[in-house]
Amino acid sequence: MVDRQMRITADNEARRGSYSNLALMSHRKEEFVIDFLFLDPQIQTSEADQALLASRVILNPGHMKRLYQAVGENIQKYEKNFGKIVLPPTLG
Repeated sequence: MVDRQMRITADNEARRGSYSNLALMSHRKEEFVIDFLFLDPQIQTSEADQALLASRVILNPGHMKRLYQAVGENIQKYEKNFGKIVLPPTLG
């Protein structure tokens, strides 16, 4: 593999990023789709079941596998530096 450096540019809106506290994933043979959502914890009405789509990322299977590996490596590094990430129990 050849190491390359890439210069990345972004406008101000992209630099700010978007916050997500929920993600949904789906796939088919050709692609994976990850929807990053924002579920507002302050809404306590019938609208509580509504989530705002913050971003959608569509990846081919090869890119998805590389992302999966990179996320795993970064979680290991994070936990080495800051301690184990404890997940709350899932609702079943």
